[in-house]
Amino acid sequence: MEVITYQCPQCGAPLKFNEETQHWDCEFCRGSFGLDEVQAAKPERQTETANQEPTEEAVNMREYICPQCGAQIVTDETTAASFCVFCQNATIFPEKLKGAFKPAKVIPFQKSKEDAQQAFRRLCSKKPLLPRDFYTPDRIEKITGVYVPFWLFDCHTSGAISASATRVATWSDRKYRYTKTDFYQVDRAGMMDFDHIPADGSKKMDNALMDSIEPYDFSKMMDFNTAYLSGFLAERYDEDNNAVYPRIKTRAEQSLVDALRGTINGYTGVMVQDQHLYVQESSHQNVLLPVWMLMSRYKDKDYLFAMNGQTGKIVGDLPISMGKAAAWFFGIMGAIAILLFIGGLFF
Repeated sequence: MEVITYQCPQCGAPLKFNEETQHWDCEFCRGSFGLDEVQAAKPERQTETANQEPTEEAVNMREYICPQCGAQIVTDETTAASFCVFCQNATIFPEKLKGAFKPAKVIPFQKSKEDAQQAFRRLCSKKPLLPRDFYTPDRIEKITGVYVPFWLFDCHTSGAISASATRVATWSDRKYRYTKTDFYQVDRAGMMDFDHIPADGSKKMDNALMDSIEPYDFSKMMDFNTAYLSGFLAERYDEDNNAVYPRIKTRAEQSLVDALRGTINGYTGVMVQDQHLYVQESSHQNVLLPVWMLMSRYKDKDYLFAMNGQTGKIVGDLPISMGKAAAWFFGIMGAIAILLFIGGLFF
């Protein structure tokens, strides 16, 4: 299997994509090049090394030779772009993104690694119970840019809901307070079209986490080119469109129900009792979307931070220091006890 790296047209050093300029930069000669210039320069190519008598654990692993330093690069079967651990050369495996696995579009990174690191620091600064040894410089440095495979669906939906509603009125006279409740049957029906409903197609990614960093601006999608992967990790999908479609269908149905429910106004209470929904997929496509990620293991538990590589929206799961939590609890209890004691002196 072939391995490619994009090289500087001036000095031959590896190129990396610059999120701010949307150009490819050379760290050695300080050159900066547009997509046309990068495509015109022939990338360095190597072939996959042969595995002799692979072990059971290695069946789904692949070995490559780094074109820059000659070291071995080992990846799993879904990784489409990686780094050499020795020279940090950005390496792309184009064969993994061919045929049915070739993405139609890509949204290039627009937020830099420095942006992600600052966002992580801000998130940590807002967590007073966070252990101090969790947000160390070496941990923050491990934040990595990943192109995550997503499926985008266009759908047409139609449906109807039936709801029970109440309208409550109250008044009073000199002796009594009165309540009048009117009951209504409310029906709504409608249609909605959806463009670009996303669902990640990687088993490695947490679906809820990927949903949480939406939305993306899909008007900024570019035609896929492997050059955009230079300097980042990239995955190809291992869940096809049929596997993720139930999530899309559920999402479209809930959006339609919410829209129809939103038209029922002027009542004290509303409860949807019945619904009939229909979703028809019109098209789907495979795309790569940018995510900055940090997977950390702390005290035998995994914590994940993610940032939308286009908009900067962040989500994160962070640990709690039990020592800080205990100090905070007893500090609050001590303050309350002092206030009660002082209050008792005056009553």
